[in-house]
Amino acid sequence: MENKQRLTSLILTVVLLGLNLGALNYLLAGWSGARLDLTEEGIFSISPATRRILETLDEDVTIYGYFSQRTHPKLAPLVPEINDLLEEYRVVSRGRVQIEIIDPGEDEAAEEEAADRFGVRSTPFRLASKYETGIVNAYFALIIRYGDQYERYGFQDLIEVEPLPDGDIDVKLRNLEYDLTRAIKKVVFGFRGSNELFERVEEPVRLIAIVSPEQLPDFLAEVPEALRMAAEQLGEKGGDKFVFEEFDPTTDESVLPQLESRFGPIRPMTASFFGEDSFYLYGLLEISGRLEQIVFTGESVSAASIREAVEDSLRRHTPGFLKTVGIFTSDPPDIPPQIRMQLQMPPQAPPEFETVKRYLRQDYHITDVDLNSSGVPTNVDVLLVLKPTDLSEQQLYALDQYLMRGGRVIVCAGSYTADYTASGLNVAPLNTGLDDWLAHHGITVGRTLVLDDVNQVMPIPEVRYTSLGAMRTISLVPYPYLVHVQGKGFLNHDITANLDSVGIYWGSPVTVDEEVAAGVEVLPILQSSDRSWTSDDLGRIAELEYFVPQEGLAPQLLAVALAGRFESYYRDHPVPGADSEATPPEPPPIPLEQSPDTRLVIVGNAAFISDFVERALGQIDNGFFVENLRFVENLIDWSTQDNDLMSIRSQGVVSRRLDVIEKSSEMTLEAINYVLPVVALIGLGWFLNYRRRRAVPTFATATRPTAAAGPSRHEVNS
Repeated sequence: MENKQRLTSLILTVVLLGLNLGALNYLLAGWSGARLDLTEEGIFSISPATRRILETLDEDVTIYGYFSQRTHPKLAPLVPEINDLLEEYRVVSRGRVQIEIIDPGEDEAAEEEAADRFGVRSTPFRLASKYETGIVNAYFALIIRYGDQYERYGFQDLIEVEPLPDGDIDVKLRNLEYDLTRAIKKVVFGFRGSNELFERVEEPVRLIAIVSPEQLPDFLAEVPEALRMAAEQLGEKGGDKFVFEEFDPTTDESVLPQLESRFGPIRPMTASFFGEDSFYLYGLLEISGRLEQIVFTGESVSAASIREAVEDSLRRHTPGFLKTVGIFTSDPPDIPPQIRMQLQMPPQAPPEFETVKRYLRQDYHITDVDLNSSGVPTNVDVLLVLKPTDLSEQQLYALDQYLMRGGRVIVCAGSYTADYTASGLNVAPLNTGLDDWLAHHGITVGRTLVLDDVNQVMPIPEVRYTSLGAMRTISLVPYPYLVHVQGKGFLNHDITANLDSVGIYWGSPVTVDEEVAAGVEVLPILQSSDRSWTSDDLGRIAELEYFVPQEGLAPQLLAVALAGRFESYYRDHPVPGADSEATPPEPPPIPLEQSPDTRLVIVGNAAFISDFVERALGQIDNGFFVENLRFVENLIDWSTQDNDLMSIRSQGVVSRRLDVIEKSSEMTLEAINYVLPVVALIGLGWFLNYRRRRAVPTFATATRPTAAAGPSRHEVNS
């Protein structure tokens, strides 16, 4: 009876405990903000910057995750990590971020929508294991959508591939939180709807397609239909502000002369260099009298990609949608080739900074600034001054007054310029015209070059003669003028967040006069290693062998920032006068003498983001050049005090993976996995059998009466 009561009490306790846990779980179900991240690196901890952005969302943002269930084995472990972080976004945003995970391979309608609406397509991956070998077309993409605006990340945008010593590769997520938050901030706060894009242009936007559908090669046969679909979608948004015109020069001989009179020479295309079959496939976008070409001949042209190209062009020509970065360069004026030939002028030098402009257009509105005109436009948030040359007094005054208005200025200017000529590498002194202005703020850019034993390699073309003939090869030679900044060279981690390295090429040292700059905060950013030195000997530039001097080795400051209130250079210097020949003479302008709190950045080099460096050193892995571009992006964000994204750049989603082991160890562990369960089952069976054989039988026995029950029969007879 006692055992039965104990069992009943135990069952009742378990039931009551389960009911209490169920009730507690029900009460906490609505409290989704209770989170506990037990990972070592805080993988699932959302940064405060992301929380601020998500908590200010007024309307829903939808994130579509396009992932195939059958995918590459290196990508499969990343999908749960992405799902977990997306769930964190949903929770922190209190449901404003909606998540949809879709496998387009299992749904034909979803596959068509992914391609036509967002331009998402499957990617072929090669599978190779001991169980199967082949090709699988899988989806691995994210779409962040807000209204009719969206950002797309493919698998190449989301992952990083790192080679391992054993020849294998490690695939991990890039910085997923940064990518997601950047995209949300861009589509929600940076853009307005596509309808407003058309509302802000004064004249109708014209998309002119010059297409010969019957002559297109097979791989471009679907482009005309995609073009018409994109035009229809744009027409629904733009209404009367969007006009689509399609011409086929092969069906009407009078069309081509009319088009050439409007847009210049239009030549037929061929599918290959030696192709004989020609066709027409041109796209021209006319916005307020300006033309921009839309490329239709890419590898994956779709209605979505064409529509995106048109909308991106509209944003570039419509201010106010993104932060505006003004870029000033001292490029010579563009003179038509015909006039150059008539005047026997040398060919026009190619632009020096087109790559950095294209890169920055991903996140900012870029505008070219001409300091010779009426100064820096008021809509410019940051002015990027790249390789100024012989600045005039009027240009210097415009720069000074922009800083005095509270504008942010980033100056990338060394004392030398580098270029390849017919005789080889040429490095020459450069006069920027900024020396006195910078000295007024306590900054001096030295008239020497910085060399460092910690450097990047220079690709040197060589011709080697083999049994098969002459072969052109590339040798990688350490070159001290290509300073490699990393580790301890990063002096301000708020600015250099998430950067592996920065290269400074033929740069000059920067020094700060603490007394002159006493009124502002001085923030060093980059410096060379302790095995660096300076030299002004240009005769050794082309020499590949170098020797580290025994004396004079010391870190050299390469970039510095000043923050605070600045005094105008023209407070104590005459202001450049207006046109004295005007009638009546124009009085000189009255300068602003002091700025509000603002920021000035000086980098003693401009070549590190130049097209020349990308061309000359691009034969190596161009990852270092991308790091240089990211450094400029960090400078812009820091200058505008947009520190949200910078703080997230220093974080990342970490893949928790096992260490790679040797093949022999791998086979041993696999054998153990097979053998150990069998041995365990055999051992358990033997143990149970052993216990059963050793068990002692239990029999019922009669209970002898005690003395209190009375005498036994033997005692009575006695």
